[in-house]
Amino acid sequence: MGVSMAKLEKVVMALLICAVAPNIIQVDADFSTSMYLTWGVQHASILGEDLHLVLDKTSGSAAQSKRSFLFGSIEMLIKLVPGNSAGTVTAYYLSSAGS
Repeated sequence: MGVSMAKLEKVVMALLICAVAPNIIQVDADFSTSMYLTWGVQHASILGEDLHLVLDKTSGSAAQSKRSFLFGSIEMLIKLVPGNSAGTVTAYYLSSAGS
């Protein structure tokens, strides 16, 4: 009887973990509610899942996530000035506040 009770406890524990784990693992990945503009608001906008940042002769802009993420991806589309755009330096920076 003791052996079958131990197996039953393991099965119940496994079922409990399977029922609770998906709720813990899910992450709110909605970009528009996960980010906010930190400076240069007049040069930036969040449209759905897209972040538009503008850099011109007077200013740039920045955005920050409201919480930490373990991983992610970034895709960038860059519009260069017409004509000779040689020497144009484009970059984006990621930083971490640490623990």
